[in-house]
Amino acid sequence: MTLTTDAQTHQGPTVAQPAVPNDGPGLDPAQNPPVAEIFGQAAGPVTGPTGSLASRVVNLDNIAWTPFPMPGTAFKLLNINETSGATTILLYVSEGAQAPLHRHLGAAEAYNIFGNWAYEGEAEPIGPNCYVYEPAGVVHLPKQENESLMFGIFHGPIVGYNDDGSVAGVITADLLWDLAAANDAIAHLPARVGR
Repeated sequence: MTLTTDAQTHQGPTVAQPAVPNDGPGLDPAQNPPVAEIFGQAAGPVTGPTGSLASRVVNLDNIAWTPFPMPGTAFKLLNINETSGATTILLYVSEGAQAPLHRHLGAAEAYNIFGNWAYEGEAEPIGPNCYVYEPAGVVHLPKQENESLMFGIFHGPIVGYNDDGSVAGVITADLLWDLAAANDAIAHLPARVGR
């Protein structure tokens, strides 16, 4: 877009209108052969479900609880995304368990199934049926009010800190896999690539 001056009305600069498709290949895929080919593939007949997606349905009662790298907590490893390194877990936090100060190197998402907790310094409590999004880079200190159960997706490692600010440990997809494997709690998962 460019700025133009309306010389007849002398109203100063006006914003030129962006070009929009009005006919031809911009609106009609049949007039754009490469696009028409993709549309044809997408609009083709479907003869049955795709078997290549390797969908998995798992009864979580059949997965053993594995101690999580924080006292008073346990997890069930549900998935590891081999492309991004994200992990999906069910996380149990017992009453009285307290997470250390920690940093999320990737975003984290949680659906709180039951229990109550909050972040130190933030007024909004997290209770049952709450969804929580934690952006990458956030450093916080959760405070547990009672036992809780949450479904979580970690989109990257978590760095835990000691009271003096030094690194206590790093939770990665590899660590969670190794812990669950040592607990015989990965039979429901596909073999990992490159491990």
